[in-house]
Amino acid sequence: MEKQESLSSASKTTPVSNEGDLSLPVYSFMDYRNPAAAVVYTKCENEVDSLIETLKGPLGFDLEWRVMWQAGAKERRTALVQLCDKRTILLIQEVIESASILKTGANILNDGEKLYRDFGIRAQGLVELGALATRADNKFASMYNREIVSLSKMVAMYLGKTLLKGKVRTSNWEADLSTQMVEYAANDAHCALMVYNKLLQIAEKSGNKLNVASYSCKVNPRSPKLQVKDSSSPPLPQGDANARSYQKSQALPDYCIPDPPRPQYLRAYKLWHHDKMPVDKMCMTLRTGGRVEALKESTVISYVVGALQADRRLPFDMERLKDLIRMEASSWQRHRQWIASRE
Repeated sequence: MEKQESLSSASKTTPVSNEGDLSLPVYSFMDYRNPAAAVVYTKCENEVDSLIETLKGPLGFDLEWRVMWQAGAKERRTALVQLCDKRTILLIQEVIESASILKTGANILNDGEKLYRDFGIRAQGLVELGALATRADNKFASMYNREIVSLSKMVAMYLGKTLLKGKVRTSNWEADLSTQMVEYAANDAHCALMVYNKLLQIAEKSGNKLNVASYSCKVNPRSPKLQVKDSSSPPLPQGDANARSYQKSQALPDYCIPDPPRPQYLRAYKLWHHDKMPVDKMCMTLRTGGRVEALKESTVISYVVGALQADRRLPFDMERLKDLIRMEASSWQRHRQWIASRE
């Protein structure tokens, strides 16, 4: 395990921000003891896989990413995913797609769409807290004529506490997390679940039988918000002449390329699909023209995708292809719209 971090009561000395209702006590997941929640901050994939199996829905859900303040700076990829059930709060860097386990939060579909933009993960079973509150609590429905309401307002209304934000919100989430950052992230996921549970209690007391799963939502890759704009598409890595030629073809939509696959594309496809060759070995095998250094992963990925785009009859496994493209960040940004068109 690369990193695991736990919190003691000493970490509750979070500086007060001027956000929220400061007449209310500060929210901290450590105040909840029935049951007490344990925090796990990990970057180890094997550990995440093991811990995910222990979670029981519904789950609190939230994301963090680094905010760049420079003019024209591109949005950074998701750096941290928080999931929690009653007993465990996971701070992880991948989230598991599951329609059967409900995940809840404020503006949760926006978080799900960001995960898709960043990693191609299609989140399902997303429950917007405001939408749930509208159905569970008549008082909430009379106060708000919208379904997306800030988490801070919902924590104040249903838990009687203030959810602190402050400067930690814009921390560098791509770096190792400080104790203060861990607590902040854990609170965001934990309080969403506590509000969710409170809303179910309110509905039950009023005799309102809710089928929460019936109005959960999922990410739609064909949503206009997820379509790639030509002007924002990153340039293809300049691996060799074939890659440069492929880049010129991007003036047409990916799925409209009429040319037959180039020999180098077909060679890459066969190595990947038939021979199951690892990408790092493909980067060496596909060198041409006396090139000494290995090709970039993004170049090799573009060859495989180029072959599939040029000849739709070529067989392939979609999940393997998505795993391949997700290996390199810019490759997913470049090819995700075409992937969505083939699913």
